[in-house]
Amino acid sequence: MTESGAPDSSDSAVVRALRVAMALVAIAMSLFHLLTAYPGIGAPRNEVFLPAHLAFVLVILYGDAFVVTLSRRRIAAALLNAVLIIASIAPAVYLMTHAEDIANRFAYAEPLEPIQVAYAIALVVAILEAARRTVGLVLVAVMMAFLIYGWLGQSMPGVLYHQGFTVNQIAEMIYATGDGLWSAPIRVCASFIFLFVLFGSFLLASGAGTFFTDLAWSLTGRSTGGPAKSAVVASAFMGMLSGSSAANVVTTGSFTIPAMKRVGYQPAFAAGVEAVASTGGQLTPPIMGAAAFLMIEFVGVSYIEIMQFAIIPAILYFFAVFMMVHLEARRLGLRPDLSAELPRLGDVLRRRGYLMLPIVVLMYYLFEGYTPSAAGFFSIVSLVALVLLFDADKRRMMHRVLWQAMTEAPRMMVAVTVACAIGGMIAGVILLTGLGVRMSSIILDISGGVMIAALLLTMLTAVVLGMGMPTSGAYIILAALLGSGLTNLGVPEIGAHMFIIFCAAMSGITPPVAISSFAAAAIAGSDPWRTSLVAIKLGLSVYLIPYMFVYGPALLGFGTVLEVSTTVLTALIGITALSVACIGWLRLELRLHERALAFLAAVLMMYAGLVTDLLGLLVIGLLGGSILLRQRQIGRAAHAR
Repeated sequence: MTESGAPDSSDSAVVRALRVAMALVAIAMSLFHLLTAYPGIGAPRNEVFLPAHLAFVLVILYGDAFVVTLSRRRIAAALLNAVLIIASIAPAVYLMTHAEDIANRFAYAEPLEPIQVAYAIALVVAILEAARRTVGLVLVAVMMAFLIYGWLGQSMPGVLYHQGFTVNQIAEMIYATGDGLWSAPIRVCASFIFLFVLFGSFLLASGAGTFFTDLAWSLTGRSTGGPAKSAVVASAFMGMLSGSSAANVVTTGSFTIPAMKRVGYQPAFAAGVEAVASTGGQLTPPIMGAAAFLMIEFVGVSYIEIMQFAIIPAILYFFAVFMMVHLEARRLGLRPDLSAELPRLGDVLRRRGYLMLPIVVLMYYLFEGYTPSAAGFFSIVSLVALVLLFDADKRRMMHRVLWQAMTEAPRMMVAVTVACAIGGMIAGVILLTGLGVRMSSIILDISGGVMIAALLLTMLTAVVLGMGMPTSGAYIILAALLGSGLTNLGVPEIGAHMFIIFCAAMSGITPPVAISSFAAAAIAGSDPWRTSLVAIKLGLSVYLIPYMFVYGPALLGFGTVLEVSTTVLTALIGITALSVACIGWLRLELRLHERALAFLAAVLMMYAGLVTDLLGLLVIGLLGGSILLRQRQIGRAAHAR
């Protein structure tokens, strides 16, 4: 068997049969979620639906590992995976067969039975090992720290003190109530996120990856800095499908980074562009990353409202990256490559433009008030119908499309589900111990009640927690710990949660564990640390966008059309000015004082307010005057020669 797990000629009949069996398990999971998403059927009660979802995911992870280790004759490892499969199935089956008893019992009124505690511990161990394999040790360490905190709270100093809880009580919270493992994160994961991941998997299997890449090249490939701009557009499209910035880097970066290097961009710059652009994909409607779906439960708004809140920040995000790319191309004197054989927009749309229609279907059902899972179901059905109607090649191989989509989506869900499971358990400990309330007081004390200080503290915490952790996991922990603290300082609830999501996502390009930047650097052959620093420079405006919509709620769509339009316009001007300051070019190389003027103008324009906007425009006028004066001096000198 190959390293990737694909069968080779040495696979035994047993191994091949097991591989088929695991594929059938994945297909069964996809069919289970499709059927429960159909409005005419619906999901069973949570005490059945959620354990089934988690068991499917863990069995797929450990089952695949069992097949790989067995094929390599690593018997001890194979036995360990078999034990973990049992530890994943048995607790779930117990819950599903005792759903009525679990639902009707009074929490904490009487202790769990020893067998129930054993099942709880077994399932937690299986989840922690799954996290170690898929997410890394950071999330495992955080989870262990919270479990110890819940157990030994009476030994903690100061504001961290609480009465402490027994192993039985913690096991009950995690396993037998709706506050721990079976709380909002895993509910959202099973009910909403899986259907959107399955939809994305169907799109990719239907050729949407090639379509969106060709679409990006046809739109921007012939402009100045075309390959880099195409990378930005392609990453925005692909990020909607993958939901993972690192996976997006690997998918699109394999061809965009070499293309950028060929036209003259430095390897580190090319890698930085791809890392920043790929990170933005999970913040871009209509198909956002897993963390956006979690906001449905945390904030209590619909997914369509979340998309509306996110659309302007997403536009600002990619505009910021576009401006950096464009100005760098101008600074380097890069010219459009008109000789390249790039796809034409009309040809691209004629061949596969129908692949955009399922996204329209998705939007329609969301706007009509259907649940995200139902909207995902109808969009998948429409996609299959359109492929059968318009793509003769895919029609002949429809069984392969279905097989690929329905086997890959469950595997794509493993890391997300594990992160949500652990996030839910951590949130349960925070609720059980009252730590969330105390953290709000801590934020108020440290920040002195000053909003900017609290926001900076939240961003720092988000970046640290997000190191090596999925955005969804970091968001769950931060929302439970810090969300109420920000709202107590006057930040609107949706603004606080959008701020947390943005900050958690940006950890992917922030050293020392900048996963997206390091993945891009590996493709570009550049130094990982230099790539991370370039990514920070390229994303400097992006780091400021969360502060912009906290202080200017019009960027989230609040206010009149005039207020929103004016705030967006000044934000775009501010982002442009900051890009000029970072790149150091605007029609010519800028001197230090000119870059300082550009930076000052950016800060003034990004802060919402009439006075700051007018001052910013004045500074921009001074910058423009300085540049024009130097251009005339250069022109006179050239004419004199």
